[in-house]
Amino acid sequence: MSITTTLALAVGLGMDAMSVCMAVGVRWHGPRQKFRLAWHMGLFQFLMPILGWLAGQRLAAVLASAGSYLAAAVLGLIGAKMLYEALRSNPGAVAEKAEHAAEYQLHVKPKDPTRGWSLAALALATSIDALLAGFSLGLKGAHIWQASIIIGLVAGLMALVGVTAGQQIGRALGKPAELVGGAILIVLAVIFIWL
Repeated sequence: MSITTTLALAVGLGMDAMSVCMAVGVRWHGPRQKFRLAWHMGLFQFLMPILGWLAGQRLAAVLASAGSYLAAAVLGLIGAKMLYEALRSNPGAVAEKAEHAAEYQLHVKPKDPTRGWSLAALALATSIDALLAGFSLGLKGAHIWQASIIIGLVAGLMALVGVTAGQQIGRALGKPAELVGGAILIVLAVIFIWL
């Protein structure tokens, strides 16, 4: 497989990571968050083709039918959680509870999806296609290590572009941007089901 073909595949596989990072970057876009998103998206996109290549035809066939649904469920749940947290941390609600403001703010502080299991779930959900691509690369006799390195690097760069674009959207829209980010993840979940 040529470098051009591998790059085209990498860009195609990295689109999910970029769009998810754009949605997350609307609210969470500090330097560490950018690094964590880019690193983990790139790492998962690097590892999954290798795992797919190793897994063989039988496992790939099972995941082909369930992969879109798994990715959709993860993105949908995280998107719904973002919407819920954005609506729950309404500034008007905080003002109404001024006597308990410190306790209330601690209680409703949104969880950073660039940490822990949320980050792993996002990276996994966006790399299911890379697992299946790895199986295909094995059938083509492609150099899996070269392809995986390219796919991982491109996905990491696309994730960084996505979170930076999300940051700009967040600056332009202000507080409603978190609602937009959650809605984007839910739309991506629906798209994953139908594609």
